[in-house]
Amino acid sequence: MSRFAALDLTTLPDPSAIGVLDFDAILEARLVELEAQLTDVFEASKVSEIMALARNIAASPMRYLTEAAAARELYLENRINAALRSVFLSTARGDDLDQIGANRGVVRKVLDDSDPDTPVLESDAAFRARIQLVIEAWSPHGTEGSYVYWALEADDRVVDVAVYGPNHGLDPPIPPAEPKMVVLSSAGDGTADAALLDAVFAHCTTDKRRPVADKLSVVSAQIVPYAIEAVLYVTTPETASAVQASAQAAAEAFVNGRIRIGRKLYRTSIAAALNVQGVVDVELISPAADVDIGPFEAPHCTGITVTLQSITGGWRDV
Repeated sequence: MSRFAALDLTTLPDPSAIGVLDFDAILEARLVELEAQLTDVFEASKVSEIMALARNIAASPMRYLTEAAAARELYLENRINAALRSVFLSTARGDDLDQIGANRGVVRKVLDDSDPDTPVLESDAAFRARIQLVIEAWSPHGTEGSYVYWALEADDRVVDVAVYGPNHGLDPPIPPAEPKMVVLSSAGDGTADAALLDAVFAHCTTDKRRPVADKLSVVSAQIVPYAIEAVLYVTTPETASAVQASAQAAAEAFVNGRIRIGRKLYRTSIAAALNVQGVVDVELISPAADVDIGPFEAPHCTGITVTLQSITGGWRDV
């Protein structure tokens, strides 16, 4: 997409300042420190007696005090880690992410306020993506990322956006200064209706958002339907219901993660998603081949059918 949107924040490592939480290591460090302090005050025999209580007698007051102190240190380190994560876009969550958004002038969307007490809010993942894109919206030159940002801002039903220009090498080519925007809706099968396309166009062509020379056109993504049908082979029929529920949830998560314009669907990825704990083999019946998705298309899953078949595993499953 753009230099900002192309950066996958999930691939970034944790900041080096975030420590590893290890109660046993903290406890051992405190015991070592205690022994060093005692050595400066008492004779070796007395130190050994006290350390025996601290290390080996689970019910001794010395052991209780040392473990309590180690636990409090662990809690403090966890709070420090949480505080560090709260200031980075890639790791902030909830209210902390709202604060980062506010710093850039981006507010979390309210998707459904029919119940004032429990409104449905934009997810952290979607909100984080808009915060990341807002820098693009500050550009006066009509970058790809700025068009995507303003399209996402236009209507809550916009779930994905793609913008193409002459540099994308499409056939037929996009003429200079005539960018074409493709919109995928969260409603129905993903087809954006005329009202949604009009709303996106109006929002993106407001003064100071669109370069004066751009002749923008907004179209709906063309929907490519597909269905998932698979047979999962298991060796323990007693856990079949749990395995099937897990596989169904994994398939739904896969489908929801692939609601994207221009993203090809691979059979290997679908099979990998279905290969949950307890599954020995996956026979993917549908789709029968990889689902090709063009630059103006988006996939739409029409149904998920997962059945289980028991097989004999032999002595290896004992």
